[in-house]
Amino acid sequence: MLNLESLIKFMPPCAGPELINLINHTMKFSRDCLLLLLSYLFANLQTVAQTAYRGPDSLGSLCLKNIDTWSIHSATIGEDYTLYVLRTAAYDTGKIELPVLYMTDGDWNMTVAMNCFSMLRQDYNTREPLIVGIGYGKGKNQRFRDLDPETGGPNFLAFIEKEVMLFIDKRYRTTKEKAIYGYSMGGMFTTYILFTRPDLFDMVFIGAPGNGGSQLMPAAKQYFRNHKDLKSKVFIGVGSYEKEAVRNIDSFTHYLLSRKCPSLTIGKDYTPGANHGAALAQVMQNAIAFGYCERHHAITVDPVIFNRYKGIYISKDTSLPHALIFTDKKKLYWKWQRANEIPTELKPLSKTEYFMVENERVLFTFKKENNKSMMVVVPEDRKEYYFTRKE
Repeated sequence: MLNLESLIKFMPPCAGPELINLINHTMKFSRDCLLLLLSYLFANLQTVAQTAYRGPDSLGSLCLKNIDTWSIHSATIGEDYTLYVLRTAAYDTGKIELPVLYMTDGDWNMTVAMNCFSMLRQDYNTREPLIVGIGYGKGKNQRFRDLDPETGGPNFLAFIEKEVMLFIDKRYRTTKEKAIYGYSMGGMFTTYILFTRPDLFDMVFIGAPGNGGSQLMPAAKQYFRNHKDLKSKVFIGVGSYEKEAVRNIDSFTHYLLSRKCPSLTIGKDYTPGANHGAALAQVMQNAIAFGYCERHHAITVDPVIFNRYKGIYISKDTSLPHALIFTDKKKLYWKWQRANEIPTELKPLSKTEYFMVENERVLFTFKKENNKSMMVVVPEDRKEYYFTRKE
């Protein structure tokens, strides 16, 4: 069973229980037996990967058990499309309703999104939506037509609103909350949506917009000629090597903030050391974190307050090391009291509540109980661990 020490310092395992049990058993065998078992494992994994999930249509290249693949004919455009629907474990095991995240370029964005959520939930409390990727499956890829606001963009948006959304809401348990993500040409398309139909999506994610983001400012200025507010939560990101896009995004976000829209929340992030292709996964992960992860924001407090909490804290759980709380250069730090332990800064949420940027799922609270100084640590398992300061 994981204890507090491992919960704080290590990420939760990504492997499933079957794989973990297999590894535990194979450790007891000789090297030859281990090789034999691993060969058997990989052979079975290959068989599973080649077997299509017998869901609604099972047409596309995505053959994962939690991804439904549907074929849908668009009456608006007159062509067939493929929808990929990623269901969460909570959706499959309960009766909950989920918000929906729509994604352009669904043929390749779905698996990236799935892995982004898988990684992010290790470090943050994360809301997971139903993810719907809109793609072309075995048909001709028409993204250059469909995602261009000057050509097929208006019809593609009408297809999403009048056909895809109705299709999804009829077949899945969904809430009214909707978001859309697009990268490159998809980023041009989501920019178009933001300023032509801001009512359609609660969140709009713009990834590395095509043409260097040259359409951002004209679209924004055109919108604000007739509007004073923009009700949306917007994220925009790009690789740092796309210098023209970085410059245009800086101007764009500065302009939006200058409008002082009461209903607008905007975030941006540049992926360092990456150009258009290499930045794709990180930009998507940053967008998802912005929209679906519980992120803490440190406040400024008088560093003198930190002196109240300095000391050695001892848990009743004797399996845990003592915890050391100390200050350095007007910052508060903690570490386990043992050799070679690396300290981690604690950021203030309030005068008594603190968090680590390295793992925001863990919270530290300092308080007094029965005239004793206490530290309460709440890791991702939500269990409270009490430490008493050694006087």
